[in-house]
Amino acid sequence: MLAADPPPGFYAPDPYAAKWLWIGVGILALVAAWYAWVWWSTRARKVVVPPRVTPDRLTRLREDYTRQIDLVLERAASGEITQRRAHQQLSVLVRHFVQEVSGIHAPTMTLTELNARGDRLTPVSEVVGTLYPGEFGPRETATLSGAGTVAKQVVARWS
Repeated sequence: MLAADPPPGFYAPDPYAAKWLWIGVGILALVAAWYAWVWWSTRARKVVVPPRVTPDRLTRLREDYTRQIDLVLERAASGEITQRRAHQQLSVLVRHFVQEVSGIHAPTMTLTELNARGDRLTPVSEVVGTLYPGEFGPRETATLSGAGTVAKQVVARWS
């Protein structure tokens, strides 16, 4: 018997099955994918600066939104829609006008968020504050004409 030969009855340990190697590689790949997804989903987004609104386009937008506000007021006066629905539509119109002109995501902001954004959104927050009781109050209110006037003022003055 040579010195390098194992003694009789001694057997080398069995190697691990290949499946354990692939399970380990798979777990490492999942951990790496998790870190990549977390990094990708939480990274700072590129700020999109909206294009400057030309005076011609601003005039067209003002005319279009003023016409839509008048249409909502007419439909409410004729009884085609309820006062509550008219308040909601006025709020949507003012918020979308602000978004189209300035790029601020006003349609998805609450009144508190509008107030927190500072002086720039004060006119919008005032209109939305005027419209909230009519939109969400326990009973319908007859504040539509005043709200329509304020909404038209915001559309006329916003730049």
